[in-house]
Amino acid sequence: MATTPPSTPQQSGRNRLVVSGAWLPALVAAVAFLTLPFGRPGRAFFTFDPSFYPWSLGSPALWLVLGAALALLALSPLRLNTAVRGDLLLVVGSVGLAVGLGWFIATGVPFGIGAVVVLGGLGFAVGHALSESGRVQGDAFVASSILFVSLFIVLFIIYPLFTVLRAAVVVDGAFDLSQFQRTVTHPLFFFLDNPRSAIDEVGLTYRWGAAFAALSAAWAAFRRRSLPTIASRIVLGGLLGLIVGVMLYGRGALPTSLLTVAIVAPTCTLLGLAFALLGQRSRFAPVRRSLDVISVLPIITPPFILAFAMIFLLGRRGIITYNVFDLSSPFIFGIPGVAIAQILAFTPIAYLLLRGSISSLNPALEEAAQTLGADRWTTLRSITWPLVRPGLAAAFLLSMIESLADFGNPLILGGNRNFLATEVYLSLTGRFNPNEAAAYGVVLLALVLFAFFVQRWWLGGGSFVTVTGKPTSGVVTRIPVWLETTLTVVLVVWTIFVAALYLSIVVGSFAQLWGVNYTFTTRHYQDFMRAGWPVFLYTARVAAISAVPAMLLGFLVAYLVVRQRFWGRRFVEFGSLLSFATPGTVMGVAYIFAFNTGPWLMTASAAIIILALVFRNMPVAIRAAVAGLAQIDPSLEEASTMLRARSLTTMRRVVFPLLVNTLVTGLIFAFVSAMTAVSQVIFLVSPGNQLSTVLLLGWVEQGQLGRAAAMGTVLIVSMLFTIVVVLALARRIGTRLVGVEGR
Repeated sequence: MATTPPSTPQQSGRNRLVVSGAWLPALVAAVAFLTLPFGRPGRAFFTFDPSFYPWSLGSPALWLVLGAALALLALSPLRLNTAVRGDLLLVVGSVGLAVGLGWFIATGVPFGIGAVVVLGGLGFAVGHALSESGRVQGDAFVASSILFVSLFIVLFIIYPLFTVLRAAVVVDGAFDLSQFQRTVTHPLFFFLDNPRSAIDEVGLTYRWGAAFAALSAAWAAFRRRSLPTIASRIVLGGLLGLIVGVMLYGRGALPTSLLTVAIVAPTCTLLGLAFALLGQRSRFAPVRRSLDVISVLPIITPPFILAFAMIFLLGRRGIITYNVFDLSSPFIFGIPGVAIAQILAFTPIAYLLLRGSISSLNPALEEAAQTLGADRWTTLRSITWPLVRPGLAAAFLLSMIESLADFGNPLILGGNRNFLATEVYLSLTGRFNPNEAAAYGVVLLALVLFAFFVQRWWLGGGSFVTVTGKPTSGVVTRIPVWLETTLTVVLVVWTIFVAALYLSIVVGSFAQLWGVNYTFTTRHYQDFMRAGWPVFLYTARVAAISAVPAMLLGFLVAYLVVRQRFWGRRFVEFGSLLSFATPGTVMGVAYIFAFNTGPWLMTASAAIIILALVFRNMPVAIRAAVAGLAQIDPSLEEASTMLRARSLTTMRRVVFPLLVNTLVTGLIFAFVSAMTAVSQVIFLVSPGNQLSTVLLLGWVEQGQLGRAAAMGTVLIVSMLFTIVVVLALARRIGTRLVGVEGR
């Protein structure tokens, strides 16, 4: 009996009817087009206005969208080569998607629920077409994910930043640099020669430049550099000296912010390095365990909460300044107070970054140096320091970004000094000049990008690999005793001061009137329950809603970047991380410009707050998922694929259970960050969409310190409770998932 030879996949596709998976999203798009409104009249999203259904809008172009959906339905069952049919579906679906998006951009009509479903359906159909045509090496889920992630990055990250750049140089629809020029030449931004001062600020600035140039020349000559090198060092040294002089003697937002950054970023980086060395190289276990508390502090509290607490301890009527030393000094209001508050708030973040760099060092390298006769200090200077340079650069850059973008601390402790972040806010809400706000935002963004390129230049092309996957040996080198003792003293002083600050918040929430009457009272909590508790619950709801998509979208982006190879992968990786590198104040203004009018109208709604939080916190989930995926052998996913499991099934049944704890960490961070965010969302809140941190900041500005302390205490306690409970549940769920999938 003759047997029929097995057919190849190409022959099988020709001989039997294989319906394209694009038919289902195309059907959904067609039905939504006929039953749901394509646009909306105002800000309310779920508005079913008869005049905004497609047939009422009177645009022939919209019927092309329906025609594309129907054509996709007709093409899906055709007996064609899979790649050829995929190309046809790709062309038809792309035309329908482009026409729909183009109609919104051209008309400026706000998108409605029907448009979301219709364009989303066409997008999924295009994803199926990309997979079937072979344009993307992956199934329909992978192709659709790449498409939608790219669209999200363009719409919610790239486009808002573009609107800021445009608003800075486009006034009343015409290219105009006059507003930008007026902003950067205004005394609020920068001035050096103060006519009311007896000091010659300009002359002193030139002296700083000359002094730095002379020192640079002397150092280059001592190192026996060539004459061109000496000349370049003189120029660079002179410029650096002029910048130092401007920071010291200049006034306005630019020199004030630069001087604050010059204090905060190096201090945070060095303290973070000191604590990381203690955490990994200390001889005393209690010291190492105590540093875990420091790593939690920046997560559970708003960034300005310590500035608020400093008023209790170091203000005009502070416990330390007034009650202990009988001083009523305003020294914390200005650069000193803002710098101290930022150092306290951002050093733990630098510590978290540098702890990973220190822990990943190969002990064998340090042991080899000591075997060759190097003492501990030489080993630390010549081996440890160069290898932690990437961590140092990352910690410095992040500290700089956080300092520049910080809004709450300068607003509370800024005094009579101007800061770039606060001027962005005041330009938009106080002086009602969006072009001026955009100009300040462009300056902030330029400073961050400059720091990023300086970081890349400092790292150069060196190799910092110490983890090779090969077995390593060696004993971890302990830091010198004198250095450990010094750093431990610094840690103890730090811990006592930070504990006193947090304790003052709790005590202040029960004091009748701080600095005047310390009688115990619960009135502040009663006021909080009446005016703040509903806002707190609303904030928790918004934070929870935003945390889940931030975690899932971060996981998806990480999976695409790490496990897939496709055109535009670098764009997806860079674009998804850009929102985290951009100062929050800039991104907040960008969302106002991008989504306050036209087809993307979403301001004064909970939706824009949620979207801002999602794309602000998504990069942390991406980094966590990338680190987790690096520890999972790709052969596990390859085995699932060979067993004919789709990508979505592989992610759900194989990858996700192995990354539960990592993803829950990203979920916790996204939730807590949303609960404590202020710099970005303060531009987006509205009377019906108030958030806890914005309300707390308003109470501090109004002098209602007791009520603000009550809300701060509730925030701290609730965040601690959330972290403990969710981590415990994650461990239990992760164990069960791995056990079930292992069967």
